Amino acid sequence: MKLSISSNVHLVEPGDFEPADHWYPRALNSNIHPLVATFLNLSHEQMVARFCRLNPRADYDTVMKLLKYQPKYFRWAGTDLMHVTNNEGLRKLTLIETNSCPSGQKSMPLLDFNFEQGGYRRLIEKTFKPMVDNHPEKGALAVIYDKNPMENVGYAATVAEVFDENVYLAQFKLEDTDPPVEFRDGKMFVRGEKEEWVEIRAAFRYVTQEPWDRLPKNPKTLLLNPIEACLAGGRNKEVASRAYDLFNKEFESKGISIFTPKTFRNVAYHELQSYYEKLGGSMVIKVPDSNAGQGVYTIVNQREMDFALSELAHDPEELFIVQELIHSNYTEGKDPADTWYHLGTIPDNKGRSFAYDLRMMMHATEEGIRPLAIYSRKSGFPLNQPLPEDMNSWEVYGTNLSIKGDDGWTYADERLILFDIRNFGLLGLGIDELIRGFIQSVMAVYAIDQNAIHTFDKKASIV
Repeated sequence: MKLSISSNVHLVEPGDFEPADHWYPRALNSNIHPLVATFLNLSHEQMVARFCRLNPRADYDTVMKLLKYQPKYFRWAGTDLMHVTNNEGLRKLTLIETNSCPSGQKSMPLLDFNFEQGGYRRLIEKTFKPMVDNHPEKGALAVIYDKNPMENVGYAATVAEVFDENVYLAQFKLEDTDPPVEFRDGKMFVRGEKEEWVEIRAAFRYVTQEPWDRLPKNPKTLLLNPIEACLAGGRNKEVASRAYDLFNKEFESKGISIFTPKTFRNVAYHELQSYYEKLGGSMVIKVPDSNAGQGVYTIVNQREMDFALSELAHDPEELFIVQELIHSNYTEGKDPADTWYHLGTIPDNKGRSFAYDLRMMMHATEEGIRPLAIYSRKSGFPLNQPLPEDMNSWEVYGTNLSIKGDDGWTYADERLILFDIRNFGLLGLGIDELIRGFIQSVMAVYAIDQNAIHTFDKKASIV
């Protein structure tokens, strides 16, 4: 950590970036897979042309306009996707959720070894700096965060390097009773040396735990991302689901849609058991504003249903999201036309195949929305082995690496799958899947950003 100047605040200076501090060791010493590098270097024109070959009903001009779209609020995003198939072998990438302020840089091999700050610098140089240059407020620069110091120290050091000025790095935790960050009439201040408060003109923001409790709407200090992106779906699964449905209705005639598991919104606590029965004894329950794998329950039997009900009973007025479970394999009795299954990893030398997701990170640039980083996370227990009676199905279906403990967050990075020469082949993915996943992700970003504009501006831009 850099020079500490007050409680939970550090001063980061130009030249402080140390690559070994900001990547997992496996990622720092890995070589990106050539297919992944090819994907990241494709032009928008190449991506759209290929996407329309794969999806003949898709309208070329509409897809191109989506990729060229300039989000007002949601300029940095991550999506979680899963590679699925149905009983007829139709392969798709399904969107599980969209995240504002996503992690991922520490898991991404360098695209160019001569560009040692990698995706950190691309995000700051291509997205954050143009925003700051067009923002007239005065003050210093800051990075505020509540978890993931590995990446956020890296972002702070990159901001210092790109702008050639010192940057305030402030930890802004939900439970902090004397936080080092405060807002006065929409302007951010960070506690500096000798307890004085430093005015901030722009801040890179990685505050992910209930950020609406600490961040104001329409701030005078520029934020990447502002809280509007979270409220419109970047941190709320129920709001995001509604935004996806609106998108699909609007663009149905253009041959494109956002593909998600079948979703039921605003399900009351007392209705959960009936959905379990309606969906044939399996489902996923999600707390709408949870993240990092918290507040998500995979259900495959009544024991797990009872456990979820006991965990959620503390707030019986809460409304939940219920989704169809993506299954481990085809199950007799399920509707083959309406049920999806994990393709899983390529079987290992013990014949085991694991569920996995793809985290696709993207950012808004002057040329439009571009992919920034990509990696995968696999589950802890294989899809194709019987689940022991004493084990929860989360071990089969849960892929998130974040673990919340009494003393903070840790990461099960042994389940991380890098998109490098050694590991990418384990996923059974090709460049077509990466293109489809990216364009699915761009659709989700567009849907949420448009929802933010409709909600907070009362006027929408049109593609």
